[in-house]
Amino acid sequence: AFATLYLVTGNLAVSILAHALYDFYTFYKTHMVDVAGQMEYARDKRDMPTFADPKLEQRWIQERGEDFVTGVKQTFYLMDTNRDGVLSRKELRVALYSYGIVLSPSQSAKVAKTADVDQSGSIDLDEFLEFVGPTGSAGKAIRNTLFGPL
Repeated sequence: AFATLYLVTGNLAVSILAHALYDFYTFYKTHMVDVAGQMEYARDKRDMPTFADPKLEQRWIQERGEDFVTGVKQTFYLMDTNRDGVLSRKELRVALYSYGIVLSPSQSAKVAKTADVDQSGSIDLDEFLEFVGPTGSAGKAIRNTLFGPL
């Protein structure tokens, strides 16, 4: 499209300007609208999920504190991009990639299988908390799943 614009106008500056405007719009749409909207969704305590097992939440609050459990909820909802209340393997892999954790398909499958205790094909909030809770972070939980405790 930009090459055609250059051929039609004969002016390279027009193509460069059009490309810059396109890049700006794409950046704005993906980062400022989509990501900011997802972050707001994850921060809104009214939309915070409740655990299927209330005792589970209380156990982790006593063990790691309320801020930890709130952080797990927010992380879960940042990852849950379609906002259906569960993490698919794809959502998990994309989210981990955005956090700088690049997994091969087999590693991704192993992490998803470990976290998905009921083998439903998706990870609910209770399963996510149980996966992350013992280590205190998703990164450590994934490392332990793939390589064992270090």
